[in-house]
Amino acid sequence: MLELARESDWEAVNRLSVQVHDMHAAWRPDLYFHCKEPLTHDMFLDAICTKRLYVAKLQDVVVGYVLLAFLRREGAGIHCHKAVRIECICVEELLRGQGIGMQMVADVRALAKAFGCKEILLSVHPENDKAVSFYQKCGFHIRTIKMDMKL
Repeated sequence: MLELARESDWEAVNRLSVQVHDMHAAWRPDLYFHCKEPLTHDMFLDAICTKRLYVAKLQDVVVGYVLLAFLRREGAGIHCHKAVRIECICVEELLRGQGIGMQMVADVRALAKAFGCKEILLSVHPENDKAVSFYQKCGFHIRTIKMDMKL
Protein backbone atom coordinates (compact mmCIF):
# COMPACT_ATOMS: atom_id res chain seq x y z
CA MET A 1 0.00 0.00 0.00
CA LEU A 2 2.83 2.43 0.80
CA GLU A 3 4.80 4.11 -1.94
CA LEU A 4 7.44 6.78 -1.89
CA ALA A 5 5.86 10.22 -1.86
CA ARG A 6 6.15 12.45 -4.92
CA GLU A 7 6.10 16.22 -5.19
CA SER A 8 2.53 16.01 -6.51
CA ASP A 9 1.45 14.55 -3.12
CA TRP A 10 2.30 17.79 -1.27
CA GLU A 11 -1.21 19.23 -0.84
CA ALA A 12 -2.71 15.94 0.37
CA VAL A 13 0.15 15.26 2.80
CA ASN A 14 -0.04 18.80 4.14
CA ARG A 15 -3.81 18.51 4.69
CA LEU A 16 -3.26 15.27 6.63
CA SER A 17 -0.36 16.75 8.61
CA VAL A 18 -2.70 19.53 9.78
CA GLN A 19 -5.12 16.88 11.11
CA VAL A 20 -2.33 15.31 13.19
CA HIS A 21 -0.85 18.62 14.29
CA ASP A 22 -4.21 19.96 15.46
CA MET A 23 -4.61 16.92 17.73
CA HIS A 24 -1.20 17.65 19.25
CA ALA A 25 -2.16 21.30 19.69
CA ALA A 26 -5.28 20.22 21.58
CA TRP A 27 -3.28 17.96 23.90
CA ARG A 28 -0.26 20.20 24.37
CA PRO A 29 -1.20 23.85 23.72
CA ASP A 30 1.92 24.80 25.66
CA LEU A 31 4.03 23.36 22.80
CA TYR A 32 1.87 23.37 19.68
CA PHE A 33 -0.48 25.82 18.01
CA HIS A 34 -2.54 25.57 14.85
CA CYS A 35 -0.62 26.30 11.68
CA LYS A 36 -1.39 25.80 8.02
CA GLU A 37 1.84 23.95 7.22
CA PRO A 38 3.17 21.82 10.11
CA LEU A 39 5.31 19.85 7.66
CA THR A 40 6.81 22.69 5.67
CA HIS A 41 7.24 22.34 1.93
CA ASP A 42 11.03 22.32 2.41
CA MET A 43 10.76 19.54 5.01
CA PHE A 44 8.44 17.64 2.65
CA LEU A 45 10.94 17.92 -0.22
CA ASP A 46 13.83 16.89 2.03
CA ALA A 47 11.87 13.83 3.21
CA ILE A 48 11.24 12.86 -0.42
CA CYS A 49 14.91 13.31 -1.33
CA THR A 50 16.03 11.17 1.62
CA LYS A 51 13.33 8.55 0.93
CA ARG A 52 11.72 8.92 4.35
CA LEU A 53 8.19 9.93 3.32
CA TYR A 54 5.70 7.34 2.09
CA VAL A 55 2.06 7.74 1.16
CA ALA A 56 -0.87 5.34 1.15
CA LYS A 57 -3.27 5.70 -1.76
CA LEU A 58 -6.70 4.34 -2.57
CA GLN A 59 -7.72 4.72 -6.19
CA ASP A 60 -4.77 7.08 -6.71
CA VAL A 61 -5.88 9.40 -3.86
CA VAL A 62 -3.58 9.95 -0.87
CA VAL A 63 -5.37 8.67 2.23
CA GLY A 64 -2.41 8.47 4.60
CA TYR A 65 1.28 9.06 5.02
CA VAL A 66 4.16 8.01 7.20
CA LEU A 67 7.35 9.94 7.88
CA LEU A 68 10.28 7.78 8.95
CA ALA A 69 13.73 8.27 10.43
CA PHE A 70 16.37 5.61 9.92
CA LEU A 71 18.65 5.20 12.93
CA ARG A 72 21.79 3.38 13.80
CA ARG A 73 21.76 2.69 17.53
CA GLU A 74 25.15 2.12 19.07
CA GLY A 75 27.29 3.23 21.96
CA ALA A 76 29.00 2.04 25.10
CA GLY A 77 27.20 -1.05 26.34
CA ILE A 78 24.71 -1.08 23.45
CA HIS A 79 24.66 -3.69 20.71
CA CYS A 80 24.94 -1.90 17.38
CA HIS A 81 21.78 -2.24 15.34
CA LYS A 82 19.62 -0.35 12.90
CA ALA A 83 16.12 0.85 13.68
CA VAL A 84 13.40 2.84 12.01
CA ARG A 85 11.44 5.45 13.91
CA ILE A 86 7.94 6.43 12.86
CA GLU A 87 8.09 10.19 13.22
CA CYS A 88 4.50 10.67 12.10
CA ILE A 89 1.79 8.43 10.74
CA CYS A 90 -1.65 9.56 9.67
CA VAL A 91 -4.73 8.13 8.02
CA GLU A 92 -7.47 10.41 6.73
CA GLU A 93 -9.82 11.07 9.64
CA LEU A 94 -12.93 9.80 7.83
CA LEU A 95 -11.20 6.53 6.86
CA ARG A 96 -9.77 5.52 10.23
CA GLY A 97 -10.74 2.11 11.58
CA GLN A 98 -10.89 0.50 8.12
CA GLY A 99 -7.52 -1.29 8.20
CA ILE A 100 -5.50 1.30 6.27
CA GLY A 101 -3.26 2.12 9.23
CA MET A 102 -2.74 -1.58 9.94
CA GLN A 103 -1.59 -2.13 6.35
CA MET A 104 0.66 0.95 6.54
CA VAL A 105 2.35 -0.40 9.68
CA ALA A 106 2.75 -3.81 8.03
CA ASP A 107 4.41 -2.08 5.06
CA VAL A 108 6.72 -0.12 7.40
CA ARG A 109 7.63 -3.40 9.06
CA ALA A 110 8.51 -4.97 5.69
CA LEU A 111 10.48 -1.89 4.71
CA ALA A 112 12.37 -1.91 8.02
CA LYS A 113 13.26 -5.58 7.58
CA ALA A 114 14.45 -4.92 4.01
CA PHE A 115 16.77 -2.22 5.36
CA GLY A 116 18.14 -4.61 8.00
CA CYS A 117 16.46 -2.87 10.93
CA LYS A 118 15.95 -4.75 14.19
CA GLU A 119 13.12 -2.62 15.60
CA ILE A 120 10.52 0.02 14.88
CA LEU A 121 10.24 2.87 17.36
CA LEU A 122 7.56 5.51 17.87
CA SER A 123 6.16 7.88 20.45
CA VAL A 124 2.51 8.55 21.19
CA HIS A 125 0.76 11.05 23.43
CA PRO A 126 -0.86 9.21 26.37
CA GLU A 127 -4.06 11.22 25.76
CA ASN A 128 -4.35 9.53 22.36
CA ASP A 129 -6.07 6.38 23.66
CA LYS A 130 -7.13 5.27 20.18
CA ALA A 131 -3.57 5.45 18.86
CA VAL A 132 -2.14 3.62 21.90
CA SER A 133 -4.69 0.84 21.39
CA PHE A 134 -4.01 0.76 17.64
CA TYR A 135 -0.25 0.48 18.11
CA GLN A 136 -0.69 -2.32 20.63
CA LYS A 137 -2.92 -4.19 18.15
CA CYS A 138 -0.10 -3.78 15.61
CA GLY A 139 2.31 -5.48 18.03
CA PHE A 140 4.02 -2.48 19.67
CA HIS A 141 4.82 -2.63 23.38
CA ILE A 142 5.49 0.14 25.87
CA ARG A 143 9.23 0.01 26.53
CA THR A 144 9.93 3.43 28.00
CA ILE A 145 7.98 6.25 29.54
CA LYS A 146 9.01 9.74 28.48
CA MET A 147 8.61 12.36 31.17
CA ASP A 148 8.93 16.12 31.40
CA MET A 149 8.63 18.81 34.03
CA LYS A 150 7.15 22.23 33.36
CA LEU A 151 9.15 25.15 34.73
